[in-house]
Amino acid sequence: MKIIRPMTVDDAALADSNVPESDYDEWDVGTEYSLGEVKIYIDTDKHWIIESLQNSNTGHVPTGEASDTWWLKRGNTNRWKMFDQSVQSQTENPDSIVVDVIAEAIASGLALLNVSAATVNITVTDDDEGEVYNQDYNMTSDSGVQDWYAYFFEPIVRLADLAVTDLPSYAGATVTVTLTDTGNTAKCGALILGQFRELGQTQYGMGLSIDDYSVKQQDDFGNYTILERAYRRRSDITMSVDNGFVDQLHTILSSFRAEPTVYIGSDSFGASIVYGFYKSFNINVAFVSHSICTLELEGLT
Repeated sequence: MKIIRPMTVDDAALADSNVPESDYDEWDVGTEYSLGEVKIYIDTDKHWIIESLQNSNTGHVPTGEASDTWWLKRGNTNRWKMFDQSVQSQTENPDSIVVDVIAEAIASGLALLNVSAATVNITVTDDDEGEVYNQDYNMTSDSGVQDWYAYFFEPIVRLADLAVTDLPSYAGATVTVTLTDTGNTAKCGALILGQFRELGQTQYGMGLSIDDYSVKQQDDFGNYTILERAYRRRSDITMSVDNGFVDQLHTILSSFRAEPTVYIGSDSFGASIVYGFYKSFNINVAFVSHSICTLELEGLT
């Protein structure tokens, strides 16, 4: 069981991106807007898509709050969707997405979630030592290919998630992530960069599931109308923990009770990567040398 404790990616951390911030025209304080007009609002650490809630809307600065009667914040701009606290909303760009993120501290782990790309490259560059890490990842999945028929005739499936926990521990380094899908649209739901930590040994019996928020309505004749909506991952994990680590584990988990964190149940199963919170945890000091910890995880949509 591993975790990646996320760092904040803000204006100072995002050094460069090839994704243009051109979803709509930019909001202007002196322009009058009508009901339903959509613009983008850019300020320090604010990159929002906004919609006018009234006619004759002039000079009202968007607040992003639910109480704002002039502007509705609809979400982040395309460039910044991969850094919001949502896995389903995706940054999209033709052929590739390339971002340079400056790690504010040691960043030894990185997770890419809800990705559509053929390949991923991760490069770490230190100001003093230059390039210290450069690794390519093929996002083609061999899951489900269990015989020659499946190898030749089943559709090619791609990995949607990638967790890397071997980045070199350089504080202040620049991490360049390149998602490539030449001829198609590269997509990324979430990029989480932070410090990696191993918590314990995941035991057999790990549970993987989802909560689906789609609406399925059945009429009097048995026909269904389906409105597809977001979903979130759930995972139930049992892990073995050395007794000398119990107090620290309790402190670590307590400190992240209200902060989204990347939990990696097993390197063998991408579906065990959950970006979200634990609903509960329990540590049972069951044996002389080790304890048993159970975690109930709920992912972000």
